[in-house]
Order: sequence, then structure tokens, then C-alpha cells
Amino acid sequence: MKKNIFILSVVAFIAVGFVSCSKYEEGPNISFRSKEARLTNNWGIESVTINGVEQAETPFYAKQKHYIYPDGSYRITIIDPVTLEAENVQGNWTMYDKGRRLSLVQNTFAGIPDTTVDYKILKLFEQQLWIRSADNAVEYHFVPYDEKGKDE
Repeated sequence: MKKNIFILSVVAFIAVGFVSCSKYEEGPNISFRSKEARLTNNWGIESVTINGVEQAETPFYAKQKHYIYPDGSYRITIIDPVTLEAENVQGNWTMYDKGRRLSLVQNTFAGIPDTTVDYKILKLFEQQLWIRSADNAVEYHFVPYDEKGKDE
């Protein structure tokens, strides 16, 4: 009987420790896909909060598309709300701090690394990505953007 109680206690302790040690604030606790595989996707903005104020419907954010590629590069397509012309911002991404943080290095038009922006990853699912700027002022919530679905 004491042996069963001991085994049950050990299993309960491991289960509580496993659940409480989540890598991301909002999950997931466990995934069979690598962090990089979940991050690389075509993302559209679901919501943007700047200093606590929702901004996703503003023209600057409403049509942005974020493409994160497996080779470590990224591209953000921004549609100018006045001229409706697309501008591409390109650079490279890296995950660090055991996959808890994301660094985006933006390139100049000549392809030279210029600006670095760091984010804390709050949620990283195959169908959801939440990140918050290092200064906690901006939080982005992304969902996959299907290129084919938009053209049909």
C-alpha cells in the first residue's frame, strides 16, 4: 500500500511540474512540432494592441502579411493605406533564450542588416502566434494567412 502511495505521489509531482513549466505564457505545454516549424508560416494580423489600445483595424495593420521562412529569413508586406502600394520589409529571424524570444533583424534596401527588434513569444501554436515587444508596449496576435484563399 505504501509503495502505491509513493508511486502515485511521484507521478503527481512529475505531472504538476510538467504542467507548471510551460515554455510560453499562453501555451502550448507540449507540441510534437519544433518551435521553428510552428513559427515558419504565412501570418496575418488578428489583433495588435499598442499601450493597451487595439489597433488591428487601422489601415496600417489591417492588410499586413508576415512571411516567416524556414531558412531564417522573413518578409513583411505592408499596404500603404493612401496609395494602396505594397512595400516589402525583409530581414532575418532567430529564436533565442531556449525558443522563448524572437529577434527580427531588418535589412536596408541594399540588403545590409540595419534594425533589430526583439519580442517575447507568448503563444506558439501551429495556428496561433502571439508576441510582445521587449518594452511591453506592443502585442501582436497572428493567425495563418492562406495565399490561395485570398486569390480565389
